[in-house]
Amino acid sequence: MALPFACILLAFQAAGTIFDYRNMRNQQKMIQQGRALEKAALDANLEAVKLQSGEESLASMQQLRKNLGSQIATNAARGTASGSGTAFALSNKSISSFNDDERMRRFNLLSKEANLRAQDVLSGLHTLQSETQLGQAFTGRLLDKLPVSSAFDAFKQSNIAKQWGFGLEPMGG
Repeated sequence: MALPFACILLAFQAAGTIFDYRNMRNQQKMIQQGRALEKAALDANLEAVKLQSGEESLASMQQLRKNLGSQIATNAARGTASGSGTAFALSNKSISSFNDDERMRRFNLLSKEANLRAQDVLSGLHTLQSETQLGQAFTGRLLDKLPVSSAFDAFKQSNIAKQWGFGLEPMGG
């Protein structure tokens, strides 16, 4: 009568392990789906940053054109040639200022992109850590359910272990 009861307990233990494994796989899928969602958010944020930078460049270019147009109109009203002297220097100053601003915008864009990518790397490391901890916890629970110590004790008493030693002899003995 004890044997069928032991089989039932063993079957329950196996079923519990299977449910535990399926639960772990579901948790891994959730982690992976969360990671995919974060990846999509990163891509969207990168595109938003690029779009914002492009819009700022466009607005700055439009302002430069207005400034140059105003300078040309003012020079024409004064009867001054726009391509020489002080008028030329003012135009060059406006263009130079635009170029400096454009370089700064480009630097800021690269900085924001690098920041977003660094956050993505950290998120990936966190995901890897979570999956590793999940796998380690499952392995620990699985090994806790196996009667390893009694099997090891039986192995130590076996003829093979006695004959070959397998490092089970105390040192110096």
